[in-house]
Amino acid sequence: MSSSPLSSVRLRPWSALAVCLLLSACGGGGSGETASAVLAVVPTLPGSASASVTASESFPTGLVVASPTELTAGSATAASTTARALAAPMGAGAGRAELTDMAARIEAVLAGDTTVSLAGLVSFGNLFQQGGNAGCYGPQMLYANHEDGSGTESGLLPGGDLGLWLPTDASSSQPCVVAQLNERTSGVKHETRQGLLLMAAMRATIAGSGGLLAMPAAGFRTDLTAPFTTVLAALPALTGLSVHAATVSLDALGKTYTYRLAISKGTGASARSGEIVLKHRPGASATAYSGVLRVTGFDLGTDAAFGCSDRMSGGRYQRAHVTTVRYSRLADQIDFGARSGQYCGAPADLADADHAGQVASFTAAGELDPAVQLAAGAPASAVVAGTSTGWRGSFDRFGGSYDRSTGAGQFLYAWQAGTGDSHARALAATTTYDSGTDTRTVQGYFAFGADLATTDGSLLGMVCNWAGPGNRHTPAALFQSQTATLTGTASAFVATASRLTYAPTTACSATTTLFDANADGTLAAGEGLGTLHALDAPVSPSVSVQGELTSRGYRQPGYF
Repeated sequence: MSSSPLSSVRLRPWSALAVCLLLSACGGGGSGETASAVLAVVPTLPGSASASVTASESFPTGLVVASPTELTAGSATAASTTARALAAPMGAGAGRAELTDMAARIEAVLAGDTTVSLAGLVSFGNLFQQGGNAGCYGPQMLYANHEDGSGTESGLLPGGDLGLWLPTDASSSQPCVVAQLNERTSGVKHETRQGLLLMAAMRATIAGSGGLLAMPAAGFRTDLTAPFTTVLAALPALTGLSVHAATVSLDALGKTYTYRLAISKGTGASARSGEIVLKHRPGASATAYSGVLRVTGFDLGTDAAFGCSDRMSGGRYQRAHVTTVRYSRLADQIDFGARSGQYCGAPADLADADHAGQVASFTAAGELDPAVQLAAGAPASAVVAGTSTGWRGSFDRFGGSYDRSTGAGQFLYAWQAGTGDSHARALAATTTYDSGTDTRTVQGYFAFGADLATTDGSLLGMVCNWAGPGNRHTPAALFQSQTATLTGTASAFVATASRLTYAPTTACSATTTLFDANADGTLAAGEGLGTLHALDAPVSPSVSVQGELTSRGYRQPGYF
């Protein structure tokens, strides 16, 4: 583990602090640091500590990045209790929403609240988790006598291209729009959750140090590598973790705090490392702020389709999964724009700053730039990265604008499997919460959008035959829609309206084509024959798909 000049004289007090702060063994510390507490501020000059700044004034309280239909893993009662930190009282249904419940848990860690233990929340492996598809979405599809070809072709359509295929997901018993939102966002949810939890724990380490640490003054940096090493070493889930850097700095203008944590675990082929950087700009109050969170996980893989032949180690491809979250808050409204991509490469030295900047490209706002891409390359083959910092595969964008007290709002998730795709798949949702009936409602829409490098976020329409014979990638003015509700303490949403059905043909209906309509892996005699699509559509040919969604109350998140 990394060391610090402080480690030899502060080791024993920090061991006690770790247990008190994060394992619920004693009371949490306060957040009122004083200007005289300058220990561990780099450079350590007189007056280098900041004036008193509370945790809520220097951290993005209330920020959570997750599916609006994700329910917390805890019980309804526990979730409602945990949500005590929120401004508005909520019923059981609101309390169980991930967007509200996890915000309360992160704030509890930030405050040193002993009723919520970081030990039960933190996971190094979650920094590397990526989203996927629900079983009801885009299954592989057997077909025969395809009418867009010669009329006699038979085969198997690849998975991932067929939209919300079944009304209900078998494994989760959720409506497909709910299951797919939850699965697609699972990666960014876990990555950003871990990033925010660990940054909150760093801030709590400073606040709970009894004056031994202080937030930095303008132009200075607080180095808490040694004490935070001790804090994390006390967590069973992080056994074997090395802390290479843990710092908090404030820019010369005194406007933006930068939290940075660099960690690693394992050796050889199983070696993994991560970097979390939070650039937070407080506003006029704790309920007004903006910033960018960046979470990067580095590991090694064998899949050439996501590798670069000139960025390898021990015969394996160096991979970097990078996620950025641009965010802001104004009163109870939270806005975020998350971007994730797979890149090639690894940092030369974990102690150096800006690991992600060595492998990925960013916009002026600090977000991943989807326009900087590596070549697609031959199928299942590695490419040469050279000096490029473009993404290699699996780029996702997720925007949200929601009320932190209820989780209700507007959301858009779009994803693209590789740089060679002409269009992205997109899932838009409007969610509401009725406190009178304790009912949460989601109205979801699926269609295809433009390439993630150029899209403005608009849903363009359906591509019903993406990969079959005679496929055509021009979106038709059609889309899928599904409405679902969750009331009280029910364990799953219930679909109240669905317009999902279509055939994998360019016309979205089947005249002579046979296909596995129920997605059970077999093609029965006559199955799918004569299917007429039941897709949703604009009310008028003069209205675009995006215009139709807007007329129904959907508003595209501003940070998408």
